[in-house]
Amino acid sequence: MQRDLELGALAARQAGFISGLQATEYGLTPAAIRWRVEEKRWTRVRNGLYQVNGVNGDARGLLRGAVAILPDAAISHESAAELHAIPLVPRGNAAVTVHARTTHGYPGVTVHRSLDLATHQIVTVDDLRTTNISRTLIDLAAVCKKGLVARAMDEMLASGRVRIEELVSVFEETARPGRTGSKAIRELLRERVGDELVSASKLEQVGMDLFDRGGIPRPVWQFPAPWNPDERIDFAWPRHLAGVEGDGRRWHTRVADFERDRRRDRLSLLHRWTILRFTWFDFTKRPDEVLAQVRQLLEQREAVR
Repeated sequence: MQRDLELGALAARQAGFISGLQATEYGLTPAAIRWRVEEKRWTRVRNGLYQVNGVNGDARGLLRGAVAILPDAAISHESAAELHAIPLVPRGNAAVTVHARTTHGYPGVTVHRSLDLATHQIVTVDDLRTTNISRTLIDLAAVCKKGLVARAMDEMLASGRVRIEELVSVFEETARPGRTGSKAIRELLRERVGDELVSASKLEQVGMDLFDRGGIPRPVWQFPAPWNPDERIDFAWPRHLAGVEGDGRRWHTRVADFERDRRRDRLSLLHRWTILRFTWFDFTKRPDEVLAQVRQLLEQREAVR
């Protein structure tokens, strides 16, 4: 009786399921297991997996059971997002990832199979093997809409819980032709990373060439900011109190960068300057939009002079 109580408690933590291996570790013989099945105390789900009748559990219990019973399983996808408190991702799903060679499933759990789940992509959350935040975000692209993944990714980046470099590294480790979600993740990372950090000379060259081609009056490069001569405005039209700042990559990975830029924006407004911010992606992929907005700014400033 005591043994059945202990096995029942274990099954309760695993949403009602228990493996044959776990049963033998508690001292049951194959004959004792067969007897419990014949007496309908247990139901054989598949070879080596049983359900203890009358014992139920929630999604968390299903996950505990799957991780305990499936070889090298790790909680992943929506379930990992829930454990990591990644916002916007649907809750209540039970999903794990196992090696592609593993053929067994687990009742009530979506089992993903992977050839590239590395040990360093796994962490422990609430005593459960779970994919880390970077791997989880990459995996979500296979099961969630691109827009949702984009918003979740930006929330994690903005909170500092993941770095863009970590996402790029995991993507490079997992990307391959035909992998579901790879295209979406590649596009999201390209939007947020663009090229490597752009040197000042390269930014100047691209910006000046663009303004020249678009018929924009040539700006002053690295103009001393009126609110602080030690700071510089990348492209400035002093007569119009207008400027353009260029960012080498679309996503600022450090909170300090964000705070610095907001401070500069406030100071520029107090000095009656208007600063437009464009990314390297804007300069190289959306040049017409950049030209139109700069031209509109200069025309507006000319009209009020």
